[in-house]
Amino acid sequence: MQNPLLNMLKRIQENRTWIAVALFLFASTATFAQSVAGLAGISGVVRDSSDAVVPNATVVVSNEAKGIVRNLTTNQVGVFTAPALPPASGYNVSVNASGFATYDANDLKLKVGANLNLNVILSITRTIIDVDLMSSAGIIEDTKSGISQVIGTREIGSLPINGRRVDSFVLLTPGVTNDGSFGLLTFRGVAGGNSFLLDGSDTTEQYFNENAGRTRIASQASQDAVQEFQVLSANFSAEHGRASGGVVNTVTRSGSNDFHGTLYWFFRNRTLNARDRYASFNPPEVRHQAGFSAGGALLKDKLFYFLNFDITRRDFPISSSINRPGVIDGTTMRFLGCGAPATTEQCSAINNVLPRHFGLINRQANQELGLGKLDWRPTERNSFSASMNFLHFVSPNGIQSAIATTNGSAVGSNGDDAVRVRNANVSWTSIPGATSVNQFRFSWFTGRQADTFNQDLFWPGMALGSLTV
Repeated sequence: MQNPLLNMLKRIQENRTWIAVALFLFASTATFAQSVAGLAGISGVVRDSSDAVVPNATVVVSNEAKGIVRNLTTNQVGVFTAPALPPASGYNVSVNASGFATYDANDLKLKVGANLNLNVILSITRTIIDVDLMSSAGIIEDTKSGISQVIGTREIGSLPINGRRVDSFVLLTPGVTNDGSFGLLTFRGVAGGNSFLLDGSDTTEQYFNENAGRTRIASQASQDAVQEFQVLSANFSAEHGRASGGVVNTVTRSGSNDFHGTLYWFFRNRTLNARDRYASFNPPEVRHQAGFSAGGALLKDKLFYFLNFDITRRDFPISSSINRPGVIDGTTMRFLGCGAPATTEQCSAINNVLPRHFGLINRQANQELGLGKLDWRPTERNSFSASMNFLHFVSPNGIQSAIATTNGSAVGSNGDDAVRVRNANVSWTSIPGATSVNQFRFSWFTGRQADTFNQDLFWPGMALGSLTV
């Protein structure tokens, strides 16, 4: 007689591959008070003036600019939910039930990761109730336990920022600061262990545990291409995963029914900078950052596009010297007291090498950024999104990133730095019923950092050498 439990385990073992595929393709989540990574949601309870729930009420969630219309019906306990909504402003919620006045909540703004919970009270009257939630106090998300903050379009577009590195705004979040002098982020005093997402896909540079491209580049994504990002500091849900520090969840912009475009150019040089009071000169720098973005609809309410291209050209030489009083004469650039056991030829050789370590060393930082994105909504309950972001960064003599060095490293420990990042994301979000959301996502991410020797820094007639005094 066979054991039924053993037979069941055997069947599971034999079909484990198909079970894994099914779980991968259709990972369902409860929709009430939940949001899919990179998206948002609206839910609520409909009651009458006596606080009794109203079942079978008709609820319409819409966003005219994004071409979104969700037709819903409250269940037996008056609950409705509209999950997997793209973060945006301009959402409207309309509730109708027989014998009740229409309830309208207009111009709602959904932030990434938000689960907006509405308490809808219907009045027995023929007048229409129009609620403008944008003019009232901030909405409290009482269904959410995580500690997070959203840096939105207003902050990204209005606050001053040096170099247009958009993830610098993460430092606006309480409890987040820089770790040391390399620009890494520390959450709650925990250095490293962070996770970085772009449109819900993991773009964490695994080796150094940093955002894609690390900290030398101007930015991983153009400031003009980022709509907003969510900074999760603690108690975040399992969907974000594997982060002992914090999570930075970035959402890129999408097109809408209205065409929007920008053209920009930023310029900076040393004539605009004040000289440091302790410096003998003002280091030269010329920086150009320019680009454009455009977004609109290819098919109204159905197919949307967004394009961005951003270019950076920066020339910022290093002020190089060797500061060793009593050993190196900074004026004559000679080794003091060179003698036995060194030979005359050795003393002559070191004095011929030293002048190369004084003065300005050429250095550039050149970068190209590009983003292309398509959003398709063929039906009310299905949406598709595809995006591609690329970064190409080259910095001759850019391994040493300080403005000035006084130990000879600008020549002896320098070289060319290059970064190349590619990430693509394809997703399909389906809402098969009132209690589940299925999302299929395919992500591809590659990051390459390469440091190589610059032959312009080689000593004449010699290979690469490093001078230590």
